[in-house]
Amino acid sequence: LPQSPQIYKQILMTAGFDRYFQIARCFRDEDLRADRQPEFTQIDLEASFVTPPDVYRMVETVLVALWDEAGERVEAPFPRMSHRDALERYGVDKPDVRFDLAIEDLSGVLSGRGFRAFDEAVDNRGRVRGIRVPGGAALLASRGSRR
Repeated sequence: LPQSPQIYKQILMTAGFDRYFQIARCFRDEDLRADRQPEFTQIDLEASFVTPPDVYRMVETVLVALWDEAGERVEAPFPRMSHRDALERYGVDKPDVRFDLAIEDLSGVLSGRGFRAFDEAVDNRGRVRGIRVPGGAALLASRGSRR
Protein backbone atom coordinates (compact mmCIF):
# COMPACT_ATOMS: atom_id res chain seq x y z
CA LEU A 1 0.00 0.00 0.00
CA PRO A 2 1.49 3.36 -0.95
CA GLN A 3 0.25 4.96 2.28
CA SER A 4 1.66 2.17 4.48
CA PRO A 5 4.22 3.36 7.05
CA GLN A 6 6.78 0.83 5.81
CA ILE A 7 9.85 2.88 6.73
CA TYR A 8 8.78 3.09 10.39
CA LYS A 9 8.27 -0.67 10.54
CA GLN A 10 11.70 -1.23 9.02
CA ILE A 11 13.30 1.09 11.60
CA LEU A 12 11.66 -0.90 14.40
CA MET A 13 12.99 -4.14 12.94
CA THR A 14 16.55 -2.80 12.62
CA ALA A 15 16.32 -1.44 16.19
CA GLY A 16 15.91 -4.98 17.47
CA PHE A 17 12.15 -5.50 17.59
CA ASP A 18 11.70 -8.96 16.14
CA ARG A 19 7.92 -8.65 15.79
CA TYR A 20 5.56 -5.84 14.97
CA PHE A 21 1.74 -5.92 14.98
CA GLN A 22 -0.59 -3.14 13.95
CA ILE A 23 -4.38 -3.14 13.84
CA ALA A 24 -5.59 -0.09 11.96
CA ARG A 25 -8.62 1.31 10.19
CA CYS A 26 -7.82 1.83 6.52
CA PHE A 27 -9.48 3.50 3.57
CA ARG A 28 -9.09 1.97 0.12
CA ASP A 29 -7.04 4.08 -2.28
CA GLU A 30 -8.82 2.71 -5.35
CA ASP A 31 -12.04 3.06 -7.28
CA LEU A 32 -15.17 2.15 -5.33
CA ARG A 33 -16.75 -1.19 -6.19
CA ALA A 34 -20.01 -2.78 -5.14
CA ASP A 35 -18.24 -5.84 -3.70
CA ARG A 36 -15.77 -3.94 -1.50
CA GLN A 37 -16.20 -1.70 1.49
CA PRO A 38 -14.29 1.58 1.15
CA GLU A 39 -13.16 1.30 4.78
CA PHE A 40 -11.81 -1.83 6.46
CA THR A 41 -9.71 -2.98 9.40
CA GLN A 42 -6.26 -4.35 8.63
CA ILE A 43 -3.95 -6.45 10.76
CA ASP A 44 -0.35 -5.87 9.74
CA LEU A 45 2.39 -8.21 10.91
CA GLU A 46 6.13 -7.97 10.41
CA ALA A 47 8.54 -10.52 11.86
CA SER A 48 12.24 -11.33 11.52
CA PHE A 49 13.76 -14.75 10.89
CA VAL A 50 10.53 -16.75 10.94
CA THR A 51 9.26 -19.79 9.09
CA PRO A 52 5.76 -20.32 7.66
CA PRO A 53 4.70 -22.36 10.74
CA ASP A 54 5.84 -19.44 12.94
CA VAL A 55 3.59 -17.08 10.98
CA TYR A 56 0.65 -19.50 11.20
CA ARG A 57 1.04 -19.71 15.00
CA MET A 58 1.30 -15.93 15.40
CA VAL A 59 -1.76 -15.26 13.24
CA GLU A 60 -3.75 -18.01 14.96
CA THR A 61 -2.87 -16.59 18.38
CA VAL A 62 -4.09 -13.13 17.34
CA LEU A 63 -7.29 -14.46 15.74
CA VAL A 64 -8.13 -16.74 18.69
CA ALA A 65 -7.73 -13.73 21.02
CA LEU A 66 -9.94 -11.56 18.80
CA TRP A 67 -12.69 -14.22 18.63
CA ASP A 68 -12.41 -14.69 22.42
CA GLU A 69 -12.85 -10.95 22.88
CA ALA A 70 -16.01 -11.19 20.74
CA GLY A 71 -17.35 -13.96 22.99
CA GLU A 72 -16.71 -16.87 20.63
CA ARG A 73 -14.41 -19.81 21.26
CA VAL A 74 -12.29 -21.12 18.39
CA GLU A 75 -9.60 -23.78 18.53
CA ALA A 76 -6.09 -23.53 17.16
CA PRO A 77 -4.38 -24.79 15.15
CA PHE A 78 -6.77 -24.01 12.31
CA PRO A 79 -7.28 -26.61 9.60
CA ARG A 80 -4.78 -26.22 6.77
CA MET A 81 -5.04 -27.14 3.12
CA SER A 82 -2.60 -26.46 0.34
CA HIS A 83 -3.72 -24.46 -2.68
CA ARG A 84 -3.19 -27.52 -4.88
CA ASP A 85 -5.31 -29.72 -2.58
CA ALA A 86 -8.11 -27.13 -2.47
CA LEU A 87 -8.26 -26.96 -6.27
CA GLU A 88 -8.01 -30.73 -6.67
CA ARG A 89 -10.59 -31.63 -4.03
CA TYR A 90 -13.06 -28.72 -4.34
CA GLY A 91 -12.33 -26.97 -7.63
CA VAL A 92 -11.85 -23.57 -5.96
CA ASP A 93 -9.12 -21.93 -3.89
CA LYS A 94 -11.43 -21.03 -0.98
CA PRO A 95 -13.68 -24.06 -0.48
CA ASP A 96 -16.68 -24.26 1.81
CA VAL A 97 -15.73 -27.43 3.69
CA ARG A 98 -18.74 -27.50 6.02
CA PHE A 99 -20.45 -30.14 3.87
CA ASP A 100 -17.32 -32.04 2.74
CA LEU A 101 -18.58 -32.49 -0.81
CA ALA A 102 -15.21 -33.07 -2.40
CA ILE A 103 -14.66 -33.78 -6.08
CA GLU A 104 -13.81 -37.45 -6.56
CA ASP A 105 -12.19 -39.37 -9.39
CA LEU A 106 -14.96 -41.48 -10.95
CA SER A 107 -12.94 -42.72 -13.92
CA GLY A 108 -12.86 -46.32 -12.74
CA VAL A 109 -16.60 -46.39 -12.07
CA LEU A 110 -17.81 -44.55 -15.17
CA SER A 111 -15.41 -45.60 -17.93
CA GLY A 112 -16.26 -48.63 -20.05
CA ARG A 113 -20.00 -48.12 -19.60
CA GLY A 114 -20.67 -47.09 -23.18
CA PHE A 115 -20.84 -43.32 -22.63
CA ARG A 116 -18.41 -42.09 -25.27
CA ALA A 117 -17.45 -38.80 -23.59
CA PHE A 118 -16.26 -40.60 -20.45
CA ASP A 119 -14.57 -43.43 -22.35
CA GLU A 120 -12.67 -40.99 -24.59
CA ALA A 121 -11.57 -38.89 -21.63
CA VAL A 122 -10.11 -41.90 -19.85
CA ASP A 123 -8.61 -43.34 -23.06
CA ASN A 124 -6.79 -40.02 -23.60
CA ARG A 125 -5.28 -40.14 -20.10
CA GLY A 126 -7.89 -37.77 -18.72
CA ARG A 127 -10.17 -38.25 -15.75
CA VAL A 128 -13.89 -38.25 -15.09
CA ARG A 129 -14.53 -36.35 -11.88
CA GLY A 130 -17.65 -35.44 -9.98
CA ILE A 131 -19.23 -34.79 -6.62
CA ARG A 132 -20.83 -37.73 -4.83
CA VAL A 133 -23.79 -36.62 -2.72
CA PRO A 134 -24.81 -39.36 -0.25
CA GLY A 135 -28.58 -39.85 -0.59
CA GLY A 136 -28.62 -37.56 -3.62
CA ALA A 137 -30.43 -40.04 -5.90
CA ALA A 138 -33.33 -40.34 -3.45
CA LEU A 139 -33.45 -36.57 -3.15
CA LEU A 140 -33.64 -36.15 -6.93
CA ALA A 141 -36.28 -38.89 -7.21
CA SER A 142 -38.45 -37.25 -4.55
CA ARG A 143 -38.19 -33.86 -6.28
CA GLY A 144 -39.22 -35.41 -9.60
CA SER A 145 -42.28 -37.11 -8.09
CA ARG A 146 -43.67 -33.77 -6.87
CA ARG A 147 -44.11 -32.44 -10.39
